[in-house]
Formats: sequence, C-alpha cells, structure tokens
Amino acid sequence: MTGLHPSWLKLIGERKASFALASHGQKFLYQFLFKKGEHLFVIGDTGSGKTQKGYWLADWIRYTNKETVIWLDAGKNQEIVPLLKLGTPVRIICPNGTGVEFQEYDELLKKWGELQNPPEIVLVGSAGSAWWAVKKKCINIFCFRNAFNDNKARGIWMNELFDTLATWTRAGIFPKIYPFALFGDEAHWFNAGMRISGDKTRRRLSEAVTERALEIRGSGGRLVFFAQNYKNITPASRENLNCTLLCRNARVTASENPSLSRFNHFTPTYQPKHGMFVFSDGSCYPNTGPWTFTFYPMPKIRMRYVGEFDKPTAAAVKEQEIEQEMIVDYGKYAGVLQDLEGYEVPNIVSRWEMPDTAQSK
Repeated sequence: MTGLHPSWLKLIGERKASFALASHGQKFLYQFLFKKGEHLFVIGDTGSGKTQKGYWLADWIRYTNKETVIWLDAGKNQEIVPLLKLGTPVRIICPNGTGVEFQEYDELLKKWGELQNPPEIVLVGSAGSAWWAVKKKCINIFCFRNAFNDNKARGIWMNELFDTLATWTRAGIFPKIYPFALFGDEAHWFNAGMRISGDKTRRRLSEAVTERALEIRGSGGRLVFFAQNYKNITPASRENLNCTLLCRNARVTASENPSLSRFNHFTPTYQPKHGMFVFSDGSCYPNTGPWTFTFYPMPKIRMRYVGEFDKPTAAAVKEQEIEQEMIVDYGKYAGVLQDLEGYEVPNIVSRWEMPDTAQSK
C-alpha cells in the first residue's frame, strides 16, 4: 500500500507518479522527501549532471506544498535559468545596488526581447534581511556571489547569512519559512574544505557556516550541497549531510567514508542522467543500478548580473515605482525586527504575481 492519494498522483503528472509508485520511488518519498530535515550531498565531476539533479529535487519539493525552496546561486553557466520554467513563481533576492537582467528569445520574431513572466526582484540591505524576503510557495534565489568583487566582503555577508539563520531560529524570531530546503551548488564557494582552500581564515569561516547551518535540522531545515569532490567541503558538512547522491566519477576512499567507498566501481560508467541515491542508513535501492533522472532543458533565456553591493550603477537601478507594501509573513514580526541590529525591510523593485491556480501548486 503506497499511502499516496490518487489526487496527488494526478497532480504530479504521469512521469512523477510512475516514479512515486515504484519501489525506489517509495523509498525516496518516505525515507527522504517526506522526512523532516534530511540533508543531501550531491557529488560528481564536471558535466555529471549534479545541477540537473538539483532541479529534479526542487521540482519534487514544490509538490509537497509545505517546503520552501531557497537556491544559493553559484553565479555560473546561467544555472538559475531552468528554475524560471518549473511552473512555480520565482523571487530573486539581491543585495542593494545589484540585480539580474533577463532576455528571452522570441521564436516568432527571431530576436531577443523581454522575458515573459519575469521573476520578482527583491533588494536587501543586509544578509540577515534576506531571510525576511523569502516567500513561501515560491522558488527563492539568493544572488549573492556575483554581488561582491571583494572575497572578504563576500565572506562576511555569507557568515552573517548563516549566523542570523541559526541565532534567530534558536531565539524563536526567525520568519515563518520553515520547513525549507537550502540548495548550494558548487558549495565550496561558501563552504570550502581543505582540498579547495589552505587559507585558515576561509576555512574557519566555512566551519562556522557549517556549524550554524546544521543547527536548523530540528526545525525542518534541509541542506542540499553540491561538490565535485567529497573533500571539497568541510568535514563537519560531510559528516552531517546524511544522504548522498553519487553522480559520474564520484569517488570516496575507504578512509574518508567506508559506506560510500563501496560504490566507487559503479560511478565511472554513469551518464549525466544517472545517479546512485544513498540513504541515511547507508542503503540504496536497487543495490547496484543507478536511478535515471529527468533532464531539464536550458530555455532560450540569457541573463547577466549588474551592479555591486551598495555601489549602484545605472544598469542596476531601474526607473519604476517601488511598491510600498509589506512582504508576506513579515508584518507580524515588524516590531521584533526593528530591534535586530537595524536590519532593513527588503525592497521590492518588481513583482510577478501568478494566478491563484499557480499559487496553489
């Protein structure tokens, strides 16, 4: 007995329903997706389909109708573009003075033009304010990496992001966005292990980020980190990301993790559509064969990052009326937030409102 309601199976579509009813799909749903705070570490070499599997998981999460998707943009290869076409409203959150611009190719006119149904852009004055800008039933994208030319300034911002996450969660004053899944593609840019960085300051920052982030599991926070190598992120992260998705050429030595090392002879043969999902108890199903994941094509959309934090350029500042309204779920915390070191109310500079039918997905 699957315990899955027929109406939900109809909602997710034939392909997903077929997966959900299969033995490995049942294991994925009940031992990972429907469980509170199950973390995931996705490992594989360049071109092995790691980010594609992130789209796949984000696509599944949006059908749970409970978990908020937050994507930490790695700022490479237009990785966030497929997220715009999953069928869920998208909110992009950027530091003040920065932004993201999009163009879409018009097949009829055979030229580039404005993006149809563009994402909502929200500007924030501090890293802590970004959490208050997160909107439930949306895919929220943090575009932080390319907002800073200075590595130290970027590190301070990310440290504050995770510090406020842990501190406000403990204090019970965090915005009502739990449960959520935080995706970190190429996670070494904010969570560098010894293999990536010998800089002690950067490693200390990475350890602090890990320690604070891992505190959120009990509240329903899920981390999904991606890396090319097992040791590209900190030891604390590796030990606490309790589930693993092994992509092509993912290799883990027996000294690093004996439970994962037994799969080393399988992964070199994988195609980008393949991956071995290893659950928190070390089991996988089937025992030797990989899963085949859905491919999400790259839409004909091009994007560019503009501006630098607190140094707005003409391209970054758009001449349009700023909507004077509260962000959803923010109002009841306004009094508390005024006391939290002056964190600014996020500034909405553009909005994409979906029909009510889309909001309910």
